[in-house]
Amino acid sequence: MNNNYKKKSKTRRDGGSFFYQRRTSKLPPTYILLPLAGCTGTLLCTYYYFQDEMPFTKRKRLLATSTTWEKQIGDQEYHNLLRQYKHNIFPPTHRASRTVQRVGSRIATAANKFAKEYDVQTYGAQYTYTVVRSDMANAFVLPNNHVFVFSGLFKFVRNEDDLAAVLGHEMAHNLARHAGERVSGSLLINILARCTLLIDPSGVLYSLFIPAATLLHDLPHSRDHEIEADYIGLHLAAEACYDPKAARKVFSSMKDGEKQMMSGSGDGDSDGRR
Repeated sequence: MNNNYKKKSKTRRDGGSFFYQRRTSKLPPTYILLPLAGCTGTLLCTYYYFQDEMPFTKRKRLLATSTTWEKQIGDQEYHNLLRQYKHNIFPPTHRASRTVQRVGSRIATAANKFAKEYDVQTYGAQYTYTVVRSDMANAFVLPNNHVFVFSGLFKFVRNEDDLAAVLGHEMAHNLARHAGERVSGSLLINILARCTLLIDPSGVLYSLFIPAATLLHDLPHSRDHEIEADYIGLHLAAEACYDPKAARKVFSSMKDGEKQMMSGSGDGDSDGRR
């Protein structure tokens, strides 16, 4: 009896020990946990260190880039675009160029005043204005204050108030340094994506993380940028003595034109009406 009892006890002890070992073996090994913990701590500290607040809207954001770096990138892209469109750039004496210069200068003056009033860090460079012959209805401002307008925009812009609404919106993106914010967010997402490979070397988690980050981070932030640019752009247009009510009309017209182009039935009709 005693020998059998000892054997059973030993079996139970051995079984319990085996079960404990099998349960703990599910945890990732130490060489994975330690780097993962270090990366998590570093990312959290970095995130809070580079937290920034847009003075006018009071929106919190991650901004890890410097104005110096953004200026270099903007200047580089500016020269690339000049080479790309060199045969399609309107001369400064062209009517469209003169109109963009005139309206843009007034919006730029309002932007500089806005920056001083709300203590917004800017690039400090003079604005450049380039009008490109193209069917594309688009305008944008590169970091370091390089304004590009594509002539297709004039299908929807009927007067200087409309043009001021578009330029005010684009200069607001530049004033709020949304380009640097997008780069900062992308850098953080890429680092987190790399960390998923420490947890799942097969890459399955990585393939799920990228679309999830786009849906939960990139798209909401893109909407925030557009709303903020609308808000600041209206302020700039009004400060420059243009009618801010023109913004709703011109952006609605551009959105309708874009829908028509996507449906494949709007190019001819749009040109005919305008």
